[in-house]
Amino acid sequence: MLPPHAPVSPQLLQMLRRHAAEYATHYPPVDNSDHGPMAYLAMHGLGLGIDRIRAFAKAYQRRLVAFPPPHATVTDGNWRVHIGRRASYAALLNFFSGEIERCGWRVTVASYLPQLISGWVKDAFHPLIRLGYGIEFEVEIEIATGLAYCTIVGDDPQLLASAQRRNRVDMARYVDAVCALRDPRFTRGSFNDRYRRILDSVAPNAADDADVQRSVGRVSLDVFDTTHDFFALHLVTGSHAFRICRPFVDAVLGAAVVDDLYSIGIATAYLAIGAPQCTPTIRSPAVLPLHALARATDEHDVKIAYSCRAQGLAFDDPAYVSVAARYLGPRLPGAV
Repeated sequence: MLPPHAPVSPQLLQMLRRHAAEYATHYPPVDNSDHGPMAYLAMHGLGLGIDRIRAFAKAYQRRLVAFPPPHATVTDGNWRVHIGRRASYAALLNFFSGEIERCGWRVTVASYLPQLISGWVKDAFHPLIRLGYGIEFEVEIEIATGLAYCTIVGDDPQLLASAQRRNRVDMARYVDAVCALRDPRFTRGSFNDRYRRILDSVAPNAADDADVQRSVGRVSLDVFDTTHDFFALHLVTGSHAFRICRPFVDAVLGAAVVDDLYSIGIATAYLAIGAPQCTPTIRSPAVLPLHALARATDEHDVKIAYSCRAQGLAFDDPAYVSVAARYLGPRLPGAV
C-alpha cells in the first residue's frame, strides 16, 4: 500500500490535466459535482494501479459535460468580483493556474483560501474536498481547480460571523446541543437549500475541546457508522479535506476561529441529515478490501476508503478503517 503522500505518476498527472481542461465542476441532470479527479487520486492513494484508474475514468467520464471557454479575464485586482459566479469558472481556473505558476501553490493557497474557507460546507463540502486532494498529493492543476471551484460556490460571511462569536459548548454536550435544534424543515430539498435554511433559522454552537479536529472528526465518523447515510459519508470526507486545508488559513483567521468554522460547519451538515442519534464506534482492527476496491464503480466508495485510511493514520485511530471496512463489505463483491 502506498503512503498517504505517494508521488503522482506522470501518467496520472497527464490524466488529471486533461480532465481539468475539459470537464465542468457539475454535470446533469441534477447538478452533481464532478468527483472524477478526487476518485482517481483516492485510488492512487490506496495503491491501485494506473490501469484500474484509467478503467474507472473511462466509465465515469461518460456522465460529464464540458465547460464553456472563459468570457472574462480574472486578475488579482478583480478576482473577488467573481466570487459566487459559476459562469466565471474557466476564467478563474486560468487565473489560479497562473498564480500557481508565478508564486507556487503553497503561496497561492495561503493567499486566497482564507478568503474562501467560510464557504467550505457549500455543495456538500465538494469544493474543499477537491482542493484537499490537490494539496494532499501536490497536484497543481487540481489545486487550481479546487480554488476556482471554491470561488464559484462562494464564501459565507454568515458562517464566519457565527465562528467569530465564540458560542461554544464542551465536547460532551456538542452532539446533544446539535440534536436539540432538529427541525423537519432542515432535511428537505437539496443540500445547499438545507444548509441555507439552517443558518437562517438557528445558530449551532461550536465545540469546545483541546483538539477539535480530532474530536469532531470522530463524531462525524460515528454519525456515518451509525447511519450509513449518503450525506453523513460527506461529513467524513469533508473532515478529511478540512484537516488538509486548514494549515493555510490558521495564521490569517486564527486557530480558534478555524476550529469554530469547522465544528459549526459539521453541526450544520449534521442537522441537514436530521441530526440522528449516533453510537460511538468500537476501535477494532480491520483492513480495507483493496482487491474489491480495485473493481469499484462508485466514486464514493473509493473516496470514503481513502479518507478513512488517511484520517486513521493522522489520528492513530483504527476506528476509521474499521468503519470503512464495515460499510464497504456489503457494497463490494468479494470484499468479505
